Amino acid sequence: MKKIIINYFYKLFLTISIVFLLLSVYLNISTMVDNKKVANNFLALPEGFTEIYDEGIAKIDNLNDLKRLVDYEIKENNFEGIEIPIYIDDIVRKKYFHQTAYISTDTNWILKGADYFFPERFFTTAMDPKELIQKNHGICSQQSIIFQELLKDYHFEYGSIRLDINIPNQENFGHFTNGVKIGSDWFYFDSNMEPVYSRKNPLIFKKVLEADKLVLERLYPQYNFDLVTKEMINFGDLNKFPAKEGVMFQKITQFVSNFSWFVFLIFALLLRSLSLKLYIQDK
Repeated sequence: MKKIIINYFYKLFLTISIVFLLLSVYLNISTMVDNKKVANNFLALPEGFTEIYDEGIAKIDNLNDLKRLVDYEIKENNFEGIEIPIYIDDIVRKKYFHQTAYISTDTNWILKGADYFFPERFFTTAMDPKELIQKNHGICSQQSIIFQELLKDYHFEYGSIRLDINIPNQENFGHFTNGVKIGSDWFYFDSNMEPVYSRKNPLIFKKVLEADKLVLERLYPQYNFDLVTKEMINFGDLNKFPAKEGVMFQKITQFVSNFSWFVFLIFALLLRSLSLKLYIQDK
């Protein structure tokens, strides 16, 4: 009876291993001959487009190339202090328009499944700077990731500002912006919504964190901030990559999607070895 059970699970795990191997091979080969991923990186501008945008900068799809451009311009123009993050903010504004950027899940069936069952977690949104640099679009958090990635080469302290503000008779105002420390002062940067304000004024950063209604309404006049409180605005992730866990989950699920067949094969071989030992003992 014991040998029968072991042989059953041996055949089961071996079959699962073969199925997952064939699935992985099929998905990877089909992706290699499909240009859909490239097409999804560079999207056409939406109708009624009013954002700052430069197609030449938007087409830079290599992170090192963009960093070289930024560094060249900073040195060529002798930018220093607050001028550096302002220039980087301008670059991010020119590279992206506002639209959610997604990664390809063509070979990551586990991530695709996780996103299907838990869509509110946004598992398939692009979070890795190396993925985001290939896009010409991104939402607030995605543009902030690139802003911080470019900024960190200049040894400024920086952090992430997360806003989740109740708006009367509307959905919450959920937003993601940046704070940069120059000397002893912090400054506010929003590459995504591109509000009009003096980026050299440190009081803006302070007032935003204090949930100052008047300042928020000047920055984002299309919203009613009557219900805003300090608890709705969080400043954190000082000098840290803000999407570390998300990128790690994407990479782990990609690895498991590609190599889960190997795990089942190991179990199948171990069961086969055990079955042979029992067969020898019975002889």
